[in-house]
Amino acid sequence: MYEQFIDFEGIFNLAFKHTEELIELGFDISDPCGVTELEWTANKYPEIAERCNNALLELIEKQAKLNPNLGKIIYSDDDLDSF
Repeated sequence: MYEQFIDFEGIFNLAFKHTEELIELGFDISDPCGVTELEWTANKYPEIAERCNNALLELIEKQAKLNPNLGKIIYSDDDLDSF
């Protein structure tokens, strides 16, 4: 009933655009400590959750190809003294 009053296409497009902007700004969108707008939108609107989740996975794969070292923790021997 209420679906006719909500522009799901517009909401999705805006969330997608904002998540792409996070990538451009250098944020690791695969980091579980952060919540992207696509994730928030998927939680808020179950009607488009699958579409948002699929788009997020595609963007994460795209980001991983653009910057393969993003999200990887690299330790050196100097860091091991603190353990």
